[in-house]
Amino acid sequence: FGVGTVLLERITKFLGRFYPSLDQKTYLPAVPFFHCLFTESAILHCGIGYSPTKARFFSLVLGGVLHPLFFVIMGTSRNYPALLFAYGISAFARSFWTGKHFNFYVVSTPKKPLGVLLGCWCIGSFLAPLVCQTLLAKGIPWRHFYLGSLVVSAIALSSIIFSFRPTRNEFLADRKAALDTMQITPSAHSPGTDMIIQPQLPHEEKDLSARPLSLALSMPYQWAFSLFAFIYGGSETTFQGFIVTYLLVERHSNPNTVGYVSSGFWGGMAAGRILWGCYCTGLTFTQRKHIIHACTGVALSMTILIWFVDSTVENALSSAVVGLMYGPIFPGTLGLCNDVLPRDVHMVSMAILNAVASAGSALLPFLNGLISNMDGMRVFCYVTVSQTVAMFFLWLFFPSSLPVRVSSPA
Repeated sequence: FGVGTVLLERITKFLGRFYPSLDQKTYLPAVPFFHCLFTESAILHCGIGYSPTKARFFSLVLGGVLHPLFFVIMGTSRNYPALLFAYGISAFARSFWTGKHFNFYVVSTPKKPLGVLLGCWCIGSFLAPLVCQTLLAKGIPWRHFYLGSLVVSAIALSSIIFSFRPTRNEFLADRKAALDTMQITPSAHSPGTDMIIQPQLPHEEKDLSARPLSLALSMPYQWAFSLFAFIYGGSETTFQGFIVTYLLVERHSNPNTVGYVSSGFWGGMAAGRILWGCYCTGLTFTQRKHIIHACTGVALSMTILIWFVDSTVENALSSAVVGLMYGPIFPGTLGLCNDVLPRDVHMVSMAILNAVASAGSALLPFLNGLISNMDGMRVFCYVTVSQTVAMFFLWLFFPSSLPVRVSSPA
């Protein structure tokens, strides 16, 4: 996922390249080798523009093409290194679906359905272990679950192509924007024409793209939200990744039914995020801040109950409540961060928060695994309680009312 996040910007910039001088849209990136086969070479020297809609479409399609490879390898591999490679491909593909371009597109829509989108993601996380556990209980090999998931991947890819393919109006809008950002000067190179379009110089484009990043990194609130997102990402992944193992080892739960606990966690998270997406638009900054604080407090109470109550049923119910409380936290954090920071750093800020949360999702569960290998699965409760305590007290230091924002200097 980290590699995909680092390469995402360069890949999307390449996929979004196009020739504004062409009157018709094309699905190929602006590479002279391809277009010289169909277009006069004189047109190709008129400059290259960037289409955000084209870049978004192809990045989503690329993720939809790569992710099925995960199911193929998981369903056919016979060794451990291949399984690790499969998870690497899955994480790389996910970076294209959760990248800053798509998230920024979602929050820029009138209804801002980021919470609903993340809730739908959780619905898949709820159904997958539920279906897999049911198949395992009936004696069906687990490999068939991954191979059968290829049907879902095909449906997802078809939906992406149908929903996000660039339209003619979007092409014309991107073409106009590209032409407006280019410098038009008299031409002495193209016979029969009196104009040539010259794109921005590379170092100028680099300076414009680097400025929001340096500006965002200079803001203390960006670092504060990033720290909270890091702890939250690690806490969420640690809880849902180790709760089943904890119940098997420490509570001696039934192996044929314990997998449903993970589905309960994701079902609660899906409900929490969908409810947040539907109702958060009518809430004030202060109300959203206090609701997220309450969610961390209830989640802390549930993790303490899991620690001290020796009951599989109670632990399963507490896990579902933890998922319900965790649901609004991440989309709510993104929304509050956008409210606090200036608009010209929103896209970069969301990219930083997603990257930091992913880093927490990778590092903190890894540390929990190392500690549990030495001291046993009993440390699971120590880790989850300490993480929720950290989130609860860290959230106290965030403002309860919208602070005065200082716009970036001109």
